[in-house]
Amino acid sequence: MRRLLYLFLILFLVGCEDEYEDIYRYSKIITQSKDYPVYLDMGEIGKIQVKAESPQESPFKIVSNDNYYFLGELLKGVHVYEKNGESVSYQCFIECKYIKDFELAGNLLYCNNLVDLVILDVTEPLQATLLHREENYFNHFTSYKTGWNIPYEEGKGLIVGSERHELTGVVTEKDPNLDFGEYDELYDSLTTKEIPDFWFTEQPIFDKPYIGMIQLGLDEIRSYGSYNSWSICAYRSGAFSSREEDLWTEPWGNYAPPYYYSNAYPVRMFFQDSLVFILGVETNGTRGYSDCMVYDERYPVSYHLYFPTFRPIDITYLPGMQVFFVLSGQSIWGGYKSNESAYMERYLDYEIPTNATSIFRVGNHIITLGNQLTVYIPVENELQLVTNYPDISGTCWSKAGNVLAVANTQGLFLYDISNLENIKLIP
Repeated sequence: MRRLLYLFLILFLVGCEDEYEDIYRYSKIITQSKDYPVYLDMGEIGKIQVKAESPQESPFKIVSNDNYYFLGELLKGVHVYEKNGESVSYQCFIECKYIKDFELAGNLLYCNNLVDLVILDVTEPLQATLLHREENYFNHFTSYKTGWNIPYEEGKGLIVGSERHELTGVVTEKDPNLDFGEYDELYDSLTTKEIPDFWFTEQPIFDKPYIGMIQLGLDEIRSYGSYNSWSICAYRSGAFSSREEDLWTEPWGNYAPPYYYSNAYPVRMFFQDSLVFILGVETNGTRGYSDCMVYDERYPVSYHLYFPTFRPIDITYLPGMQVFFVLSGQSIWGGYKSNESAYMERYLDYEIPTNATSIFRVGNHIITLGNQLTVYIPVENELQLVTNYPDISGTCWSKAGNVLAVANTQGLFLYDISNLENIKLIP
């Protein structure tokens, strides 16, 4: 009996020693780290303010209604000029940070405020009011294009970076990881008001977010949809609505939806002469393309132009010759449309040196605008110079009838273009 008691005590002590070894012999003190996302606080960025004025440094687009011209200032906001008969006067500046595109539908101004869509009532620009904000509207690409998005978490916002925190404690073989529960609560919603420097380069049109807006119809604004589609929105009777439209939408729209190429991304969209133009670049940055959507009630049609040696700066179309005229940054090119396919029959470098940044047509003439305004007349395989206006310069333009509005760093100027060989400043 005594022998059995000794055996029992031995087995008990051995078991206790095994348990002691499990808990203590294999324990150690370690330091582990965990990265927590940092979200962008849109409080300051999201403020839409009306100011008396602001420097006009990078004007990029002009839209207008019956009473005002609205001139976009890249990444900063919108200058407003009041129409006074045939002249204009500076009215105010509507601050909208990180704006890259905007459109006007009546008295409603649609702008991007970084990745948000904001809709402003500009009936009286000095009292411009924010009617609606649609968060993350320009940052919702899906399928194969999620890489076009700035990282975002629903309910928390854009992710601008991360913050690493370390925790020191005891781990064992059974519990090899530290408990970050308290840290998870403490660092769950880190924020900053600063945007990373690398988000915007010296050429912000090539940076995310990829913004493009055009106004089609009376009050609908189109932009890039989630994937090979239009995102179409409107603000009516105090309510915001939006929908997507692609090639499978029934009934078909009158304009083909944007196509998202695997190795390229869009940098600009505009509407001109009843055509929708999209300019884009390949991811390597040295080649570019343009898609042109033609109005068609039966089946949406899109023409594709590819430029293997340059990134297109601007484009226009002369229907009488069925030729697209393109600025390469060094010269003017022509893309001759094929009658049998959606591609070009041939391309031609007119070998006309130019640093112009805008090209458009007036009647059967081609106009370029940059450090000067130049008028050409296309003849077969060449562009013949009509005249130069070295005293007219600008970075953007708009045309209504015989009035051409041109913007540069000095202001907004109106010209009478009823006679292209004698363009005159409207005082």
